[in-house]
Formats: sequence, structure tokens, C-alpha cells
Amino acid sequence: MLTKAFLSPFFAPLIFLLLWLGVVSGIYGFVSEDDILQQTVDGKLIDIVAKCGYLLLLVVLFTFADDYKDKMRSWGLYIFFTLLCFLRESGIQHHLSTTDTTPFKSRFFLSADNPLYEKIIYGIILLLILFGVLYLARKYAKHLIRSFLKFDTVTWSIATLCTTGVLSKIIDRFPANYHDINGGRLSENVYIFLQVLEETGEMFLPYLAMLALWQYHLSVKKR
Repeated sequence: MLTKAFLSPFFAPLIFLLLWLGVVSGIYGFVSEDDILQQTVDGKLIDIVAKCGYLLLLVVLFTFADDYKDKMRSWGLYIFFTLLCFLRESGIQHHLSTTDTTPFKSRFFLSADNPLYEKIIYGIILLLILFGVLYLARKYAKHLIRSFLKFDTVTWSIATLCTTGVLSKIIDRFPANYHDINGGRLSENVYIFLQVLEETGEMFLPYLAMLALWQYHLSVKKR
């Protein structure tokens, strides 16, 4: 019964929404109003849980490596992207450039103040990331679309992962976009709420990835 529920295509979206709602409600229920924003900064519980998630994801990827013995290139890219996500969550992007806050924004490459050699190095890294994403998209996009329409469990978990990532990024950019469009700032309460939503959403990403890997592992064992 439990295994059947775990392998339902609706398991990932439902369990994620319940846990996300629970975490956000818990923060607002047990953290004082003055300290809520502090919970979203580096080094606090949300950040620690996210970093631990990416380390655990690496462990799961190596544990289930045999599931990808005929897809080792894809498995290697999963390891690569997991390491990148862990480093990003650790804030490494803010310590790479000698002249700018981060080398992974368009302004870094457009500014004449930044060294050419740094632009070349970080440009190559961005190209490697792009090629990795395009490779996975080319290899799996058609399959994911078809299997999503067929209510495949792993595909629905991956869709939940991707949707959460996109929503978190949209929420992250909303205050700045709101300011650019309206020329004003969001109220403090709305801004704090969006920060909590974004950070807790990102916190769940490695755990959603682990869930999809586990479900895939069970489906491979059934074959």
C-alpha cells in the first residue's frame, strides 16, 4: 500500500505542497516576526538543510549508480550539476571575481572594469553548463513530454522539481521586477513572505531530486 502510494505520479507534487505549506506555516508560527527574515540568510537553518540536501543527493547518486550503467554521461552530468548547486548554495559565486560581486551575470561580461581572463574563464564555465543542459534536453525532452502525459511517476516528480525551481526563481526576481515596473517597493511584510517562499522552495530541490532518483531506482528493479 505504501509502495503503491510512493509510486503514484501525484506523490511528489502532493507531498511537496504539504511539506512546503508546513514549513512556511511553521516559520510564521514559531519564529518571532522580527526574526523571520533572518531565517532566510546564509548559515541559518534553511540554508543548512539545503546544503545537506545536495550532499545527500551526491550520496544517493553514487548509491544508485548501477541504474545508469548505460547512461553514464547523463549520470556524470547529474553529479556535475549537483556539485554546482552545492557550491552556489554555499555562496562561492560571490568570491570568484576580484572586481565584481558575481561573475555569472550579464553585467560582469559587459563591464570594462572586470579582467578579460576572468571573463574567459567564467564564460567557458557557463558554456559547459549550457552544453550540459542542452544535452539533457535533447536526450530526454521528447520522452519527458510523452511520459508526463501518460502520468509516469518519475516524470511527474521531475516536473515538480523543475516547476519548483522555476517558481523559486520567479519569486526571487519579483521584488526587483516590481520596482523596475512600478518604481516602488513592496511592503515589508510581502517582501519577507516572498523571501520565505523562495528560500524554502529552493531548500526542497535536492530532496525532490532524491525522491525522483529513488522512484526511478524502484522502477528499474521492477524490470
